[in-house]
Amino acid sequence: MASAPSPSLRNLFSELEQLLQTETEARVSLSVRAAERAQAEHLNQAVRRLRQAAGFAGIAAILCDASAPFCDACAVFSVNEEGVAGERWRGADDKLAARFRETRFTLSEAAAFAGVIQTREPVTAICSAAEIPPALIELFGHAPEEKAHLFPIAVEQSVAGLIYAAGAVESPALELLAQCAAASLAVQRWARAAPPDVLEIAPAPAAARPSAPDWGALSPADRSLHRRAQRFARVQVAEMRLYRADAVKAGRARGDLYAVLQEAIDSARAIYRETFVSATPTMTDYLHQELLRTLANENAAWLGEKYPGPLA
Repeated sequence: MASAPSPSLRNLFSELEQLLQTETEARVSLSVRAAERAQAEHLNQAVRRLRQAAGFAGIAAILCDASAPFCDACAVFSVNEEGVAGERWRGADDKLAARFRETRFTLSEAAAFAGVIQTREPVTAICSAAEIPPALIELFGHAPEEKAHLFPIAVEQSVAGLIYAAGAVESPALELLAQCAAASLAVQRWARAAPPDVLEIAPAPAAARPSAPDWGALSPADRSLHRRAQRFARVQVAEMRLYRADAVKAGRARGDLYAVLQEAIDSARAIYRETFVSATPTMTDYLHQELLRTLANENAAWLGEKYPGPLA
């Protein structure tokens, strides 16, 4: 009969086990942080490309490329008065891509698409004929009970297109890409609409925007816009916490979050101003509120002296 290990040997085994566990956790932590940095850089590059994109076709191509780390299958649809049309499908061969671009259907044929366009909010739907046109189910080869995720590219009060994703989907990243695409389209529309060589007249000082909306006094369109603005703010700040965790920690420690997150904050503010603040005088700066609540823990001093403050 084998004798039991001595106390000293048991202690040695315990120490070795602890060392192995510590080493494993350290390696996993390094791998996770490296993956987060890579994803953050990928998103950053995608946003820069979207800002420089020319037209919806260019935006659709960038969205399909940028979506690769965040879903198994991705396509972009355009939307107009006549209905929905296929624009771009990532990874499709020439024959399938041509079939996809010829795809046309009305909202009465696709409840999931109709829901996205009417609410301008993301929708997750079962790939059944009641939600997705049968032609798309056949084209994408969806399995029974598979889910499709739809993200609107909403510009002002309309939807110009949408991202259609399936498989293992990371919704926050795709929603962020859709919002950045919408901002790019909004800027392009504004540039086309702006008359050349006009005399600029300084507007009258705007009334201070409310810190909280009177929901009962808002129109249905404004309530929808406010909900989209809240969602945008949450996604933007969540991305900063997820992909810039070290910077957030450092900014809190030095009481100057803006100094370490200026590029991300300024980018989010520019999109928020163009997409939401300029859309209605009732808009509240939900982005500022989310930065203050989530990143600064309600301590405004942590945002830093150079932080621009709420958007007027």
